[in-house]
Amino acid sequence: MEVVTAPSVSLSTIGSWQAEGVRADQVVSALSELRRHEERAATRTSVMTLVIVVRTPEEAQSHLDVVRHLGARHPSRTLVLVFCDDDGDDESRMDADVSVSAIERGGRQVAVEEVVLEVRGQARYHLDSLVRPFALPDLPIAVWVATDLPGRGDPLLTAADRVVVDTRVVGYKRDALNTAYSLTHRVAVTDLSWWRLKPWRNLFASLFEGHVYRPFLRNVQHLEVSGHAGPRHLFAGWVVSRLDLPRTVVHLDDAEHLSAKLVASHEGRRGSFAVERKGDERVIDASVEIEAGPQFQQKMQFGEDWQSRAVADALSHMGHNETYEAALEAALRLLR
Repeated sequence: MEVVTAPSVSLSTIGSWQAEGVRADQVVSALSELRRHEERAATRTSVMTLVIVVRTPEEAQSHLDVVRHLGARHPSRTLVLVFCDDDGDDESRMDADVSVSAIERGGRQVAVEEVVLEVRGQARYHLDSLVRPFALPDLPIAVWVATDLPGRGDPLLTAADRVVVDTRVVGYKRDALNTAYSLTHRVAVTDLSWWRLKPWRNLFASLFEGHVYRPFLRNVQHLEVSGHAGPRHLFAGWVVSRLDLPRTVVHLDDAEHLSAKLVASHEGRRGSFAVERKGDERVIDASVEIEAGPQFQQKMQFGEDWQSRAVADALSHMGHNETYEAALEAALRLLR
């Protein structure tokens, strides 16, 4: 059994600063002061500015935990914008919580910066203006909209080199995939649902390796994919786009965990190729059954940290992902 895990993270706080009712320039100055008076933070090692947009302080903390588990793979300045409800108060207000921390990287410490801004009032509608003062020069900006999908006209997109979304989180919205596809025409999009599907996609593709199994791809009669709305459509769209399958052979169903089964024939023999997660165990089962032929089974276990791995993989690719965009386009055709 293959086991997928991530290295443990050792993080220690070097310095912190908190204040209420502040301006962006005051926060930038405080961050600079934290770095200036600490030797371990003197050398910046960031590879990007990561902006996370959430709605509550609790969401801010949970998403920061995900970023921290990236370890030293993507040291960044992380700006968390908490889009607070203001109960009808239109007066702009911003509270800040700033910290500089160190993580272990190759036996030495790497400094990372975290800025959490709770934004209220009219400032909530101009979050793009808060990104630019914190953007690191000559480094890409990734904007992670954690619990929703931005529209094509969202001003935040003007500040982003890449937008990170999760169509699994918003898969209940009928137009989620269409919105994501629309975004790809304006900016490079990373879909965490797509990256979480990576082990399924890798295992499924591996089932057709070799001269015995690959010919079955020429005559596919049935593809059945079950799971949550976003992931199942993305996975099915990926298979359809890679094999140019007609809509009539594709069947989709709702389920708690993803599973996919492809039935095909070659030289009069029927073959069944499947990947699935059974129950709550973090194991993906892959299998091949050929009539009057070979059978094959494989398992892969993935750890609790898979969300962090998905984010890490996603942030490794800052350009357009043509395979994802083709899968997304095919998924939309399946919806129609």
